[in-house]
Amino acid sequence: MDDQKNIKPDFSKAGEDSILYKKEKPKTEKEKLKELHGKDKVWYLVHYYGLQTMVALAIIGIISFLIIHYITQKDTALEIMAVNAMQSADNPAGDSGYYNDFLKENGLDPDKSEVLVSSNLGASANENDGASAESIQMIQSRFMTQSVDVFFSDYDFFYSLGEFDYFTDIRECFPKDVLEKYKDDIVYVKSTETGKKYPIGIKLKGNAWVEKTGWYPDTCVVGLAAGLKNKDLAVKFIDENILED
Repeated sequence: MDDQKNIKPDFSKAGEDSILYKKEKPKTEKEKLKELHGKDKVWYLVHYYGLQTMVALAIIGIISFLIIHYITQKDTALEIMAVNAMQSADNPAGDSGYYNDFLKENGLDPDKSEVLVSSNLGASANENDGASAESIQMIQSRFMTQSVDVFFSDYDFFYSLGEFDYFTDIRECFPKDVLEKYKDDIVYVKSTETGKKYPIGIKLKGNAWVEKTGWYPDTCVVGLAAGLKNKDLAVKFIDENILED
C-alpha cells in the first residue's frame, strides 16, 4: 500500500511534478537515527545494532580467551592419577602448585611446566559393580591416550587393572637395589600376552608421603602406566618423594 500513495489519480488536477506525487527517497540509517530522540533512539540502536554488537562481542571474547589460553598454557611435565583416594579440602597433593619444588629440583620452571593431578575418581574391582562402570571407562581411556604417568590406588583395584596390561614392568624403570629393598612389597601380575608374571607396582604401607597426602588411610600401590610419556621424571618422582631411604 505504501508504494501506491504517490501515484497520481486520473481525476487529479495537480501537475506531474507536484510534491504530492513525488516518491520519497529511502532514508539511510544515519538519517533515520537523527530523526529519533530519547527512548526511541535507544530502542532503535538496540533493535538495529544489538545483534551485530552481540556477535562482535562474542567474537572478541573468543579471540581473547584463545590468546590468554595460549599465553598462559603450560607444558605437562607429569600426570598423576590416584583412584579411590580420600578427598579433603585441605589436601595439598591435589594442587599442581604442591609439586613446584619437585619441578625446580629437576630443572623445570613451574611457570612453564606443571604436574596434573586427578584424584577424584572412584571405582570398584568388582566387575559386577555397574555404578563404577563409567569411572572405569574413564580410567581406561586415560591409560589408552597416554594421559597417566604415575598411578596410585588401593591394592584390589590396582591388581584388577594390572591384569589388562595397563602398567609397565617396573624392572625396566628402577635399579636392582630399589627392587631388592622393596622385594616383599612388589605386586606381580600375569601378562595376558605372555602368560608370565611380572612386577607392576610397589605396595606402600605406613608410607610417610602417602600419610601426608591423606589419600589412603593404610595401604596403597604405586606404579607406572604402560607407554607413559614422562618416564624419567615419573621414576624420579616415585624414587625421590615416595620411596623412603
